[in-house]
Amino acid sequence: MEISGVGNNPYAFLNTGSTQKTATKDQGALLLDDYLSLMTKQLQNQDPLKPMDSGAFLGQIASFGTVSGIGDLKTSFDSFAKTMQSDQALQGSALVGHSVLIPSSIGSMTADNGLQGRINVAEPVTDLKVQIFTETGALVRTIDMGSASGDTSFTWDGFDDAGAALIPGTYQFKATGTVAGENTTFATATLAKVESVLVGGAGKGLVMNLAGIGAVPFSEAQEII
Repeated sequence: MEISGVGNNPYAFLNTGSTQKTATKDQGALLLDDYLSLMTKQLQNQDPLKPMDSGAFLGQIASFGTVSGIGDLKTSFDSFAKTMQSDQALQGSALVGHSVLIPSSIGSMTADNGLQGRINVAEPVTDLKVQIFTETGALVRTIDMGSASGDTSFTWDGFDDAGAALIPGTYQFKATGTVAGENTTFATATLAKVESVLVGGAGKGLVMNLAGIGAVPFSEAQEII
């Protein structure tokens, strides 16, 4: 006797209402087992007069394994990159509030700390000078540093040559001295406070937002204070 609604299978009702889900396989994915099965069919149906070269057969298997391995490696690297980005964000947050030394001829003068910088005096000089300019290029202060050699630090207190206090903000500076009878300009760096840190896009890494300067890659930081 046939049970109504079940058809020719009297036990079909035993599976009705089940909440179990069977794992679905990506129909577009060609796995290694599938590939080997296809290769077996190819061998079974090959032309007996022109059998498939064993070297070519092994080469195809090796090629498939290489492509599969590269896919797995890419997945691993993507996961690693996300982890590194998270670590960078965590490390970057610790920089906020600190000061960093970066190559620059522009600095931020504050009422508390003035403008601090460093000069790379490649050759010893006896008349090193630091000139301070406004953003528009007007000379407001000349600091005589005297004799110097190597990395030389300086601090401008924010007063002009007439002794008047200037408004805190962004200023330019230049360091010069006489080398072998010629007036020479030296490389400079400035100390700036980190206001915020951004995690850049692909290959950019951390980007620091510095007071009075703006966005600067973390890779340019020479020193963290």
